Amino acid sequence: MRGDQHVYLSLTTAGLLIAPWIAVLDPALIAVLLFGVFVGSLAPDADAADAAIFNGRLGGVKGKRGQIVNGLAVVLPVFGYTIRYLIYYPLSLVFALILRKSYRHRHRGLLHSFAGVGLTSLLLSGYLALILTWLGISLALLPAFGVAFFAGCILHLVEDTCTPAGVAWLYPFSRRRLAGRVRTWGNFEVRPTVFAIVLALATAAMLIAPVATSATPEELRRLAPGVALLLWLLFILVCRVRPQRNRDRA
Repeated sequence: MRGDQHVYLSLTTAGLLIAPWIAVLDPALIAVLLFGVFVGSLAPDADAADAAIFNGRLGGVKGKRGQIVNGLAVVLPVFGYTIRYLIYYPLSLVFALILRKSYRHRHRGLLHSFAGVGLTSLLLSGYLALILTWLGISLALLPAFGVAFFAGCILHLVEDTCTPAGVAWLYPFSRRRLAGRVRTWGNFEVRPTVFAIVLALATAAMLIAPVATSATPEELRRLAPGVALLLWLLFILVCRVRPQRNRDRA
């Protein structure tokens, strides 16, 4: 999917999960969680030289919402180049040596796999820990950023799974891909936009539910993950995701 679609779908999903907790969470923690998801939602594309994470801005975003998103996006190249040169390339070499196979750098390879994003999250958190320690800054919020970053990466993979190019979740151990039918560059493809709106409406419902209904915060906190999972399963179904052997063109 496009960078702006990754950001909107990932942040609205995060918003849905955070909404029932917003009254009890520290604002700084909420900001770190959302920022982690924001960066993670674009991080797997660091294996592509023209990815949004290297540009410092996102195309396709307009108005005040676009100004806010692109205001945060100025730091993306720092993460993008760190991931590409200090994580992705070294990991590729390690896997090539372990598996005794030559690794061909390509988009939707190692960084678009569960192993790739898991190790990337751990290594990036380690780099950040070293930098923050050197600067004398507390590491208290770093675990939250690491978890949110990983969640953003996983959401990115799920989103790309819905496109014809698909994702090989078990790469480099298996090249079998899951792929869908969402062609995100088409003029008539509205499914990602509609789904982002649905997620945003669900988030708004979670925010007003304590006032408008008799639901307790505890009930809403238990309900939110189930709602998010159900909505994503419906979206995956609508996108007609299925296993495939041969990689289609995006």
